[in-house]
Amino acid sequence: MTGKQTDNLMQVGRTAGAYGVRGWVRVVPMGREGDLLFECDRWWFLPFPRKPGVEPKLLTVAEVKAHGKDFIARINEIHTREEALALKGSLLVDRDDLPELAEGDFYDDDLLGMTVVNLSGERLGDVVGVTDNGAQDLLAVKTEKGDVFYIPMVEAYVLSIDFDQSEVTVDWSLDWN
Repeated sequence: MTGKQTDNLMQVGRTAGAYGVRGWVRVVPMGREGDLLFECDRWWFLPFPRKPGVEPKLLTVAEVKAHGKDFIARINEIHTREEALALKGSLLVDRDDLPELAEGDFYDDDLLGMTVVNLSGERLGDVVGVTDNGAQDLLAVKTEKGDVFYIPMVEAYVLSIDFDQSEVTVDWSLDWN
């Protein structure tokens, strides 16, 4: 898988070791998109640490079960505990394998790299992630200085998301950090 096809992949989880002795893999979902692991029977794997030139490896999913906050999965290409333990990295899904979104809906991954500006037009930084604090999702914004701060993803603060301009407008000030 190269080039444009790789751009179609979205990270939705990571492996977290073995479960049992028959090759089942423990999986930690990422954010709201973690449940998408149940939607797809094909996952793509990228090992930690990332190395230049390493392409995602296709994994076919035989079975996925909820296990506490995480999941366990039986993957056709993994047969032993040792193989499951060696599988350390990110799990991605192909956007083409996902259900169609309703109009106005988006995946958190769609926000990555967008510019964040406030009502005064001041550039606050770029979106580097979306996380959950238990009460609501938080937009992780990295400033030009490299600092990261978080904006609650609620209507009071996140006013608009313009996918055409790749811009998020917020009611926020850098002084609030």
